Amino acid sequence: MEEALMINGSCLCGAVAFEISGRPRSLSYCHCSRCRKAEGVFAAVLIGAAEDFHLIRGAEQIARILPQEPWTHARAFCRACGSALGELQSGAIYVVAASALDDDPGLRPTAHLNVASKPAWYEIDDDLKKFDGNYTP
Repeated sequence: MEEALMINGSCLCGAVAFEISGRPRSLSYCHCSRCRKAEGVFAAVLIGAAEDFHLIRGAEQIARILPQEPWTHARAFCRACGSALGELQSGAIYVVAASALDDDPGLRPTAHLNVASKPAWYEIDDDLKKFDGNYTP
């Protein structure tokens, strides 16, 4: 029998905390302009089933920037410290900024998303799968 997995996460100041039960579906690098502006050259994002995401504290501290076409995911941040949190929950999935994880999620990145949007000055030099747009594992 496989051991139960619990992944903890939080913002920089600790006002927002969450836990993820179950196995995440994927860990990927997103190069879209929104992720770059929120987190740097790209954002590492952990994706899994929405029912596995549990907010422990800080709902009132979460601010969201809603998407405009063609984007589909909101961006969530801690109001107090500005830490990127990802989407948190989006329909049947969660999309969490891996930078907010306190624990090892137990998997490694498998793909680069939105490669068509990456900056020209950044070269991807690994052998991970590359998608011009988004995908849902």
